[in-house]
Amino acid sequence: MSDVQLLRQMPWPLFGFFALWAGICFLLAQVSGWAGLARRLRASGPPSGERFRFASGSMGSRYFPVNYSSCLSIDVGDDGVHLSMFLLFRFACPPLFIPWAQLDSVTSRKFMFMSSTVLQLREHWPAIVIRGKAGQAIGQAYARWRSVGVA
Repeated sequence: MSDVQLLRQMPWPLFGFFALWAGICFLLAQVSGWAGLARRLRASGPPSGERFRFASGSMGSRYFPVNYSSCLSIDVGDDGVHLSMFLLFRFACPPLFIPWAQLDSVTSRKFMFMSSTVLQLREHWPAIVIRGKAGQAIGQAYARWRSVGVA
């Protein structure tokens, strides 16, 4: 079989699809701020604490947030929050570990019937919004950490 025939049999549309998928994941990681946050707070160990799979949230600027609907895995522990992305979307979004001391504020808000928790990090612009029970658990754990007097 010649090289030309071999090239014609290659699954080019499949390669194109994966290149496009990786490009979109990379772009969303940059726009949301996940990539910048990963340079400072990349997780170095396995997660610990209460786990919430298929959690939802958003990250990024106020006017153009990137929504992560049902594709986050969140672990709320005594020392901080571990965020990771569902495997199919993880390209350019490595797992993050955010220690409680890196948070400037954790506030709750309600919009219509949905409650969410807003995490504002020190010296980093994107706000992280976690919806539902995972957000409530983060708010409670942060309040416990603050009440111990560690802050």
